[in-house]
Amino acid sequence: MLSEVRYQRIKRLCCIESPVPSQCIQFKTINKPDEKLRSIAQKIVLQMNVKLGGEIWRTNIPMKRVMICGIDVYHKTEKRYNSIAGFVSSLNEDQTRWYSRVCFQMIGQELADTLKLAFAQAIKKYREVNNFLPDKIFIFRDGVSDGQIPVVSEHEVEQLRSVFTDDYKPQLSVIIVQKRISTRIFAEDPRSGRIVNPSPGTLIDYNITSRQLYDFFLVSQHVGQGTVTPSHYIVAYDDTLMKPDHLQRLAYKMTHMYYNWSGTIRVPAPCQYAHKLAFLTGQYLQEEASESLCNRLFYL
Repeated sequence: MLSEVRYQRIKRLCCIESPVPSQCIQFKTINKPDEKLRSIAQKIVLQMNVKLGGEIWRTNIPMKRVMICGIDVYHKTEKRYNSIAGFVSSLNEDQTRWYSRVCFQMIGQELADTLKLAFAQAIKKYREVNNFLPDKIFIFRDGVSDGQIPVVSEHEVEQLRSVFTDDYKPQLSVIIVQKRISTRIFAEDPRSGRIVNPSPGTLIDYNITSRQLYDFFLVSQHVGQGTVTPSHYIVAYDDTLMKPDHLQRLAYKMTHMYYNWSGTIRVPAPCQYAHKLAFLTGQYLQEEASESLCNRLFYL
């Protein structure tokens, strides 16, 4: 049995002390009959492939010179710092390679101040890889409650925009993603007349949306049992001049790009990557991983 302490020690060794992508497998996971073991082994090998830099699928995103970022926050109970933010940004036009940084919010420090530094590092890394800067930047911000929306819209956005200079002012869109909501959406089966879950890709941007906000609801997953919960997207800032329809398609396409699951997930992939990064750092590492791993998905 792999204990929490042993797992923590392995991850600290492989992520900080002697940085190398690592994969832990519990015996009970692979102690299965042959017919189940094949499927399990395939998933483990795919995960290892991704950690080593593999790009196992992609979606067609017609826009060029685009960088897509994800931010999520892990809240610590210790008193040294308030929370840890994972910041993940894309490095190529196919949105299949990712750069990651961790932001520690110390006591009395604004989270936006540390996000600003990570954002500047991500833009610099994008230029190193592509030899040009992105023209459009989309940031999907997870981990925001209704009461924190004004803080993100008024303070965080301004801090992120302050990274730009007179010589470099890309178009920016900041989208808040909420998955813990009480809203439920239903559809009527045209053949039987029964009330069913809506199909993946169902989007609602009128009637039940806010009058004060630029928002929409998106159902991105298929649910076999129970009621599907949509995700709520709130556009906190946008100067990209994109049509709402195109922005909504981008959000849905990005739910297909999470390499730890063969289907769609509830939030865009960079949000889930940022969540995994922040959780690993806060729960086990307690400090940022080695710089040499920052362009790998080592935290899956």
